[in-house]
Amino acid sequence: MVDIFTHQILDMIDSRDYETVCEWLKSYPNLRIISRDGSVTYNNAITGAHPEALQISDRFHLLKNLTSYVTEYLKKRLKPQVSIQSVSQEIKEVETIKQANENRKLTLKEKYEKIKQLSLEGRCKTEICRSLNMDIRAYDKLIAMTPEEREKLFQTKNMIIHEEKVKQKMERINEVRELKRIGLSNIEISKRTGLDRKTVRRYLDENFNPVHASYGKKRNGKLTPYIKTIDEYLERGMMGSYIVEKIHEMGYDGSSSTVRHYMTDWKKRRKKYYDRSREDGTKTEIIKRENIFKLLYHPIEKVKIISEKQFEMICKEYPFFEKIYKIT
Repeated sequence: MVDIFTHQILDMIDSRDYETVCEWLKSYPNLRIISRDGSVTYNNAITGAHPEALQISDRFHLLKNLTSYVTEYLKKRLKPQVSIQSVSQEIKEVETIKQANENRKLTLKEKYEKIKQLSLEGRCKTEICRSLNMDIRAYDKLIAMTPEEREKLFQTKNMIIHEEKVKQKMERINEVRELKRIGLSNIEISKRTGLDRKTVRRYLDENFNPVHASYGKKRNGKLTPYIKTIDEYLERGMMGSYIVEKIHEMGYDGSSSTVRHYMTDWKKRRKKYYDRSREDGTKTEIIKRENIFKLLYHPIEKVKIISEKQFEMICKEYPFFEKIYKIT
């Protein structure tokens, strides 16, 4: 029992039975207004204990029941994938696809660094995973690891091979420096080790770094300089064979299958945003019905996955939803 004006808990019993509740309520003879949920037992118990009292439904259950009924109604009127006229800018959508492609190139360690950065910015787990095109289960597993476990996980096969090569190289450097320490000349060290004299001279330099200067730096693929052109051709609806031919003429000397794989991936990702099936040629985009349901519980500014322009278009194309939104 809660005072509906002060919101303070007054009493509590461990039963929902009619007789117990009825007797309990009789012990409070001054009750005039009683707020309750939709329980028939509570209704009968209140009527039995205080027949003159005014019974009202509590706000929480009214809204809960309303949104439940509304959700079921919308399930009958809206498909799981709701199509609306496109309101997103072309450039923004292309950038989204490019960002997804860039995320695929990130190493696990680079993704973890981005996770830490986004967390400091106050982003929630769902937003971070969406931003990095990362599965939530992979995120949870990565976060739950100890620093030692993560470091071991970050060790790729190439990194392990590289570390072994650096180790062997360092042993060679130490050998050269030891020979120098015991008095051998650079020429004698070169003859004994089989190393070029220039190499011996570099190894003797205290500032020499055994790690190659280019290690850790990502190289652009053969296709990278032509990505912008391919995207533009795809936007214009050019055929794949034409695009392959054109970028070969521009100087691309890589595999045609690499280009086809990129175009296939581009179209798959593009399909998430656009559906060109309308007869009048109008561009459309898809919004998941489950995301529209979030508007029943939160104001539009809190539902980050749907923009205000998209919301306006949903209301325009589905007027019944606008009416429902206003009453909820």
